[in-house]
Amino acid sequence: MTDTPPPFDALWFKMVVGFVVGLTLGSFVTMLSYRLPRRASIIKPNSYCPSCNAPLSPRELVPVVSWVIQRGKCRSCGTAIGARYILIEIILALAVMLAFLIFGFTFLLLLPVLVIVAVITIITIWLER
Repeated sequence: MTDTPPPFDALWFKMVVGFVVGLTLGSFVTMLSYRLPRRASIIKPNSYCPSCNAPLSPRELVPVVSWVIQRGKCRSCGTAIGARYILIEIILALAVMLAFLIFGFTFLLLLPVLVIVAVITIITIWLER
């Protein structure tokens, strides 16, 4: 018998899953922090470039990776996409990864993740005013 933990309890697994979930939530927070102050719907329309209103394709929605591949510019109009998007995504990814490490895959994880999303959204909106 080995002393390796099951995959769900392994530290590396919690870190990877927490980071990926955090990146996804970070992308959601960037949308929230843009639309909520403008009183725009968070459901419709799908994500779009705020400069040219071109809808974003699924591959353009991949957090961090799409920003790097596109060199921080819109594929349609070439307008620079602010570093705030990638910064928020990375901050959320690190915070959620930490929550995964502390709470593991338990029901208790839900509350800190929701608090992280809410706090980062509120701070982002506050800083941009």
